[in-house]
Amino acid sequence: MSVRHTIHAAVNKTLRPAGFQLVRGHSGDPAISAFLPAKRVVKQANQAGQSVGDFLDNYSAEPGSTAETIDALLELSGLTTADRVCEIGPGSGRYSARILSALRPSSYEVYETAPDWIAYLHQELPSLVFRPADGKTLGSTPSASVDLVHTHKLLGYIPFATALGYLDEMARVVRSGGTVAFDIITDDCLDDSTTKVWLTEPDRMTIYSVAPRAWLAGFMAQRDVALVGSRFVPLSGGRTELLVFRRN
Repeated sequence: MSVRHTIHAAVNKTLRPAGFQLVRGHSGDPAISAFLPAKRVVKQANQAGQSVGDFLDNYSAEPGSTAETIDALLELSGLTTADRVCEIGPGSGRYSARILSALRPSSYEVYETAPDWIAYLHQELPSLVFRPADGKTLGSTPSASVDLVHTHKLLGYIPFATALGYLDEMARVVRSGGTVAFDIITDDCLDDSTTKVWLTEPDRMTIYSVAPRAWLAGFMAQRDVALVGSRFVPLSGGRTELLVFRRN
């Protein structure tokens, strides 16, 4: 390990409890996945004459996939309003903006680890409430306190154990009757066309992790959170599955 890497890791260890880290377009922390730098994304979106959300849809999924995902979440959950919402890893805020518009919550708290996207979100969505993010817990959110807790394009990129920790936390913070929603690469996502792409580009596809769908449903059920529906969601190189749960 280089001296530079050692110093970088030590600084991030100090900054992480406050929800910050030093980055160069990615993080070496296994609990925090790689991400696209805000400055570059915003510049490319402007050059393309697109919103940041539309640019990211075109870049990593399909045009309109963010809107389709939120529409599916609302349809499957039956949500028409929510007083308190929590989102993990909002990034550009493309999902946040649509939930804010659809549900008009009185409080929308987020856990984000990327300083550049945090700065962007402060400017673009000033109503968001930023919680200290450690890349693995929702420590500032009380148990049984939110109507909706959700995350998108995150759990399929981080280590499976870290993803399970977040799912455990999502089950903890959602109130009775509330909704838990997330997309993840399940075994049902791996059809023949997807596996062919993965075999063709194995180096690029190592950023993804796969979770057993039935086991996940059982994991959540043990926490009194029942699966109510699902929908496949486009992803670069394949697809993820949006899973929507309700707390009993």
